[in-house]
Amino acid sequence: MGRVLMGLFGGDETHGSYTATQLDKSYTQTIDETPGVLLGIRPYKDNQGIVDGAAMLQSLHDVRTKGLRDTNISQHHTFELWFDEEKLKFYMHAADESAANKFRRRVANSYSNTQVFRVEGGDAFPQIHADDYVAGAELDLNRHYYYPIRNHQGDGFERDPYGEVTSEMLSTPETRVVVQVVFRPAKNDWTEGDGGLLSRGESVDDVAEELRSDRVVGWVNPRTRDASKKDREAADVVEMQRGQYGFHTNMRILAASPDKYEAESRARGVAGMFTRYYNTMTEQGFTDEPVPASDRGAFIEKLHAREWEDREMILSVSELAGAAHIPNKEIETPKIDWRYSQRGGEVPADSQREE
Repeated sequence: MGRVLMGLFGGDETHGSYTATQLDKSYTQTIDETPGVLLGIRPYKDNQGIVDGAAMLQSLHDVRTKGLRDTNISQHHTFELWFDEEKLKFYMHAADESAANKFRRRVANSYSNTQVFRVEGGDAFPQIHADDYVAGAELDLNRHYYYPIRNHQGDGFERDPYGEVTSEMLSTPETRVVVQVVFRPAKNDWTEGDGGLLSRGESVDDVAEELRSDRVVGWVNPRTRDASKKDREAADVVEMQRGQYGFHTNMRILAASPDKYEAESRARGVAGMFTRYYNTMTEQGFTDEPVPASDRGAFIEKLHAREWEDREMILSVSELAGAAHIPNKEIETPKIDWRYSQRGGEVPADSQREE
């Protein structure tokens, strides 16, 4: 509730600490233990990056509803970046076999020559040891989700922000860093207002009209102030959300290392890349909420479960594509698990072949 009210009334949230702490047990998850299907991705360098990501997400927007109130019962899935075993790796987690088959087709259609394979055997998540230091964060939005974060169709990016995100994930051989993006299709009327606390029942048109309206300011000497140029420009930006497909989104960052400094630095640094590179002229962007030390065990279990929770964050296809996509050769970060062959359908040599 505090986070919600801060967003409504413009206050600054006091963030917690990134101080890394040790847990009292190990956390492991094998492929047999994970729900759904984990797919590994080896990107081919010659792709369109964020643009191809938007096309893929558009094709995955499959809303399911039930009941007289059209309750959204859509499945949720994840896109994940791992720094593990000294490599940067990409994964998608599908809720079931049907979704996994769809993901394989959609990724192949959107990203030519990129390799998608079912992970067979081994771990479904980087191992967290009892003597590791752990730190993490969840990301939220600075303003209501009607105000878009920076994306390739809005303000645009000077360069792919994943260059900075992935560079910040690099660490020592023993360190593991995970970025997990959980996404779930939002109903097509998400810009019409649902009467919830954040939207207050307003649609994007209502918000845009309010931004363009003249305002009465001052208590002692009330006077009318014309809408500013910035407000009018913000109204135009908000209106562009109308008709866009959207996804309910959770974003999580976890760092674990036997080195306390590395765990803290990687969690804080990766979160900082997201809070720095997605800001817009409307003062929208990501904010980071460090996970308290007492909650870090539960936080890891949430990552294992690929759990979705309603954090009042909806991103349009274009916004989500910027935050969760397969990069291309524009990214110069070393240790990315690239695919260099143009032939499709092969299983990597270091993975177990599906029977």
